[in-house]
Amino acid sequence: MKLLATKVTKTLLWIFFSCFLTCSYATQEEADFLTNVARQYMLAQFNDESDDKKYVIKVGRIDAKRDYGGKCPGYLTAEIAGNEIKKNNTVRITCSRKEKPYRINVNVSVNILRKIIVAADNIPRGSVITRDMLDKTYVSETANMASLITEENLILGTKTRKDLKAGEAIKISDFCIIAKGDTVTIIAQSKNLSIKTQGIALEEGRLNDQIQIKNIKTQKVITGVIRGPGVVEVIF
Repeated sequence: MKLLATKVTKTLLWIFFSCFLTCSYATQEEADFLTNVARQYMLAQFNDESDDKKYVIKVGRIDAKRDYGGKCPGYLTAEIAGNEIKKNNTVRITCSRKEKPYRINVNVSVNILRKIIVAADNIPRGSVITRDMLDKTYVSETANMASLITEENLILGTKTRKDLKAGEAIKISDFCIIAKGDTVTIIAQSKNLSIKTQGIALEEGRLNDQIQIKNIKTQKVITGVIRGPGVVEVIF
């Protein structure tokens, strides 16, 4: 009897632990599945396919000890609580099947990252910028973006006004878009007219700076706004 009791005990323990491991795996698998549902639902709210933004989605903990009864195919829906997406949100996941329905609220945070241009390698002062000198990274949109370069085309062909370190965020103030003595294209615009001519820069300047330029054809000195490398706009 004693030996039989020992065998029975061992058998019961084996059945218990086998069931425990299987059930734990199943519910963890379901929790992981629901975590992914919440993440994918939130990502689907953003239809911006450009590389200017990235979305970092963090999903709060979902109870892995709860038996959800499977993945609820055909009956699973998700919706966000409230009418707008915020940094911290609640995604409501509902399983509407007849047997063992459930509803859970999942905390989901959203961090929007915006692209900025950085130095791919160390760039000495006075270098003329080429595309291979540049790289991109992403920073939180809560950062001060006003002074940062977000499009590399804005600075191609410009000269650096300071040494730049590899990985350093590039600012508008780091570049001389137009140097004194440069030949520039002058664009004179009104509502109904646009004229292009050549001029000589009498000052250096950065993007959106006002500088004086001399019209080569008329020799007249005028003031314009730097719109890009070698381009000055005069509005009249």
